[in-house]
Amino acid sequence: MKKQIGMTLIEIMVSLLLGLIVLGATINIYIATVGSSSNVIRSARLNHDLDAVMMLMVNDIKRAGYWGGAILGANSRNNPFTAATTNIQIPTATCILYSYDANASGALTPADLTDDVDANEYYGFRLTNNSIQMRKTGTTTADCTNGTWEEFIDNNQLRITNLQFSFAPVVGVLPAASRCINVTNPTDVNCAAPATNDNLAEKRIVNIQLTGQLLNEAAVTKTINRTVVVRNSRLCRWNGTACI
Repeated sequence: MKKQIGMTLIEIMVSLLLGLIVLGATINIYIATVGSSSNVIRSARLNHDLDAVMMLMVNDIKRAGYWGGAILGANSRNNPFTAATTNIQIPTATCILYSYDANASGALTPADLTDDVDANEYYGFRLTNNSIQMRKTGTTTADCTNGTWEEFIDNNQLRITNLQFSFAPVVGVLPAASRCINVTNPTDVNCAAPATNDNLAEKRIVNIQLTGQLLNEAAVTKTINRTVVVRNSRLCRWNGTACI
């Protein structure tokens, strides 16, 4: 009868040790994989949220100066939404204001006292307390405190750390800038020295920088840069001191 020989205590201990090493390595890989997946999911969520916020701002700013009265034969210099007092403006770096014909009525002032829509076709965006607010109504493009403002992001999830608007280039990031064309005198580059009664066309370009982070994950952050070309150029006449 063949003699049975078992494992010694030392062999058992070595086997257990090797098994624990393999098990520990497997657990570490699993934890690292789960952690990496969570970071990817959080980063993807932040990207989605910021892209949605940026897209909303871009699409609305593009409408600045839209005029329902711009029909065949109309004089675009009479556009009430590109006048000096309604033209798109950036009163502060974190706020942009503009107007457009939301109801396509062709007018900015109400036709009667019961019509409040036309009188409030002033819109905009601003950064307030690490959140972005959108202006629903207003009466000026010069004052960022004017009108009714409403937050449109989830402050329980997203924190906006930076929002900047500019008509000028952002060095190293956004090279485009607003520019002017002297229609009457094309040799007057960028309307540097227009003569009285020269017709000018202003191409409005807005550069936007947006930075946000997840509220409970400060390390998860992202910055988005966009250039907005306003669809409606501003046409005006130089009166010697200003374009009207």
